[in-house]
Amino acid sequence: MDKVQADRLILQYQTRIFGFAMSKLRSYTEAEELAADIVSEVYRSFLTAEQITNPDGYVYRIACNVYARLIRQLTHVSTVDISDMVLPCHDDTQEHLEQNETIQQLRREICFLSDRQRTIVYLHYYKKKTAAEIAATLGISPGTVKWHLSDARTTLKEDLVMTQQTTDLTVNPIRFTSTGHNGSAGTTGDTQDMFDTRLKQNIAWCCYFTPHTVEEIARALNVPSVYIADNVQELEEYGYLDRIDKSKNPKFRTNMVIYDDRIPDKTQSLCLEAAKKLCDDLYPAIFHAFDHAEDNWGFACDDNDKNFMKYTLVMLCTRYLFDHGDFQKWQKFYQTYSVKRPDGGDFIAHANVSDDCHMTIEPSEFTNPYDKYPYVICGYMQRYDTNSDMLNEQVNCRFADRLVDWRDNCSEDWESLYRYIKNQNNKSVLTPEEYKRLCDKGYLADDNVQVMTYVCNEKPTWNHIIQLLHTKCHVPESIRSFSKAFDAKKYAMQKEHHPKHIQPIIHQYCTEALGNAEIIPYVIEEMLHRGMLQPLTAVQKKAVFSILIYQK
Repeated sequence: MDKVQADRLILQYQTRIFGFAMSKLRSYTEAEELAADIVSEVYRSFLTAEQITNPDGYVYRIACNVYARLIRQLTHVSTVDISDMVLPCHDDTQEHLEQNETIQQLRREICFLSDRQRTIVYLHYYKKKTAAEIAATLGISPGTVKWHLSDARTTLKEDLVMTQQTTDLTVNPIRFTSTGHNGSAGTTGDTQDMFDTRLKQNIAWCCYFTPHTVEEIARALNVPSVYIADNVQELEEYGYLDRIDKSKNPKFRTNMVIYDDRIPDKTQSLCLEAAKKLCDDLYPAIFHAFDHAEDNWGFACDDNDKNFMKYTLVMLCTRYLFDHGDFQKWQKFYQTYSVKRPDGGDFIAHANVSDDCHMTIEPSEFTNPYDKYPYVICGYMQRYDTNSDMLNEQVNCRFADRLVDWRDNCSEDWESLYRYIKNQNNKSVLTPEEYKRLCDKGYLADDNVQVMTYVCNEKPTWNHIIQLLHTKCHVPESIRSFSKAFDAKKYAMQKEHHPKHIQPIIHQYCTEALGNAEIIPYVIEEMLHRGMLQPLTAVQKKAVFSILIYQK
């Protein structure tokens, strides 16, 4: 065959040859190598052949032979002996090769070796380099090369036996159903922004209960370690994984709180019980006192609607009647367990997991998360500016017409609203964009401020609200006793589902737990059921569970 015809044919078959290689190896890099070898041999055969009556069959046969030669370098036909990988080419058929499960497994296990060992194995058994040649290429001693080859042979032989059972994450990987943080997000975002792929999510879950090396993670997820290593490096850099030893092949442990949604949530019944107790023994007296207070305790909103203000009052009572323990103890805990991240973030990360077997619908298939998770909440979001003498607090749950997300709660909006109020509701102090956004968010309606406000005679602090509530509200002993029992029960329910290094965080989260924001939707639901509260209007839902505190 002349060169012109050979060039034309090789161009015609290049794509199909690469497809053949990908179907055999699945690894892009290795498939490129195999395809290059096949193309080289096919091209040489084209140049020497006089006439080819069946080009498709001809090329396919050569491709199978080259692939068989590659496999023969890894194994005998019937036994696996890595020390004897280099063998003369044996003319096996494609069917026989595909049926050889041991060969396929061996190839997978090579992908799970460390970068160094995988490179050495490739150079020695695939490229037929000697130990001395590999040492010169990698800049290490021949003895080190031989040690790695010996260790790789041992590892591969052991893992061919150990991996007979497929891990759960291989066939049923998890996914994060929700993510969040306790603290301040950095410039690149929080947990949701970091865990933007299921691979990262499964790496974190794999290392949650038991520390693992990169190679162990790779085998657990059935993903080549080169891809695992890059993701582990990023997760370690941002503090989601901790390197727990200083060896050359260290183990990594997940440094975030992960709740398993596949385990029945027994705490829901506990929270429902708590809501009933609070509506029996605490809030009747608080609401009675508030209803008879002509000054509304200093709180204000459009038309001074007491029903509307009670929703936000529940948020404040939950926050500051229970969550008012030893501040220094909380600070010590937070400094111990929060992570200072490269982008300026400083927070304790958390996530919830499930899997495809338990997710009855895709997250993208429901537009309202409250339909599936009625008690989910994005709570206690504080915004403030030291230069503007104002503070803000807000929570999002199903009784507010807002997403379960902190990103849209912008400090700039509260700055705009504060400026509007301080200038006696003069919208000329706002840009058209600022005014429209406040109206769209429901903070303003018909030029009236919808959110609840509280005015201080001095620079505002949260102590103003704490002192006010503790002056106006009495927490009976029955509630204090119930609170301690509630904490103990909740911790007992959750402790066993988290590793030991995370249990101190769970314990802190279960301390004075009636002050956690998660209790709010349970309480509001019970109050609506009893008639202690009336449903909100569409306008009120946009502004509820929000308070703006500022200096007079």
